[in-house]
Amino acid sequence: MKNPLSERVQVILIWWALITMVIFGACLWTLLHMVPPPSPQLPAAQIAEFYRQNSSQILVGAMITSWTSAFMVPLAVAISAQMWRLEKGVPVCSIAQIIGGATMSMFLVFPPIIWGVAAFAPDRAPEITAMLHQAGALVLVTTDQYYMFQLFAIIYFSWTHEQDELSPFPRWMGWLTLWAGLIYEVGPIGFMFKHGPFAWNGLFVFWFPFVTFGLWITVMSVMLLRSIGRQRAALSGSASATGRADPAVAIGTRPVTP
Repeated sequence: MKNPLSERVQVILIWWALITMVIFGACLWTLLHMVPPPSPQLPAAQIAEFYRQNSSQILVGAMITSWTSAFMVPLAVAISAQMWRLEKGVPVCSIAQIIGGATMSMFLVFPPIIWGVAAFAPDRAPEITAMLHQAGALVLVTTDQYYMFQLFAIIYFSWTHEQDELSPFPRWMGWLTLWAGLIYEVGPIGFMFKHGPFAWNGLFVFWFPFVTFGLWITVMSVMLLRSIGRQRAALSGSASATGRADPAVAIGTRPVTP
């Protein structure tokens, strides 16, 4: 029986995540004008004016990101499919990773929606628009509550589980993920500052996590695609040599444990 998480489905999921991530980032930058968000020190009147001047672009950006902002969900599914292939017994790391990756995507989904609400009626009281703007910016940069479960699962899996030559989780991937996670965890400090490198538009709270997030997703996606390619080649080679596919290298197939 063909596994439902075939190599083709996994490749589609990975490319889905990459393409929608790029679209999301482009909207965040060019339409929502939130790379980086305007200064936390702006008074309510200036924030309201920002939304009045850019309301049409922000609404278009909110619309497009409503289709693209959950890009971590397909990536998390592909990562867990590869973990599942190697994990023995109860797949704890696979489960923790997919739940963490799926739930953290909420905090990429919510900010554009909130900014879209702020731009929907820009002539309302400036204080209300400012509150919505602040909520969206803080949700974007400070919310790592669920992401840490995804990262910890990948770190632990890369460092402790026996890998094969077809695995996308070498030990250095664990170190890269740890480095990325430490950078992300600076985000909540943005609650405490309105200027400087720890403000929501600062070097440590916005720019380092923003760049690291894109880099980590790209590296992880490349590792997944390369591993799936090797697994397909191994599966084809096994089938050619024996007349049937070797279940030991089947894509997304878990090892049988006694």
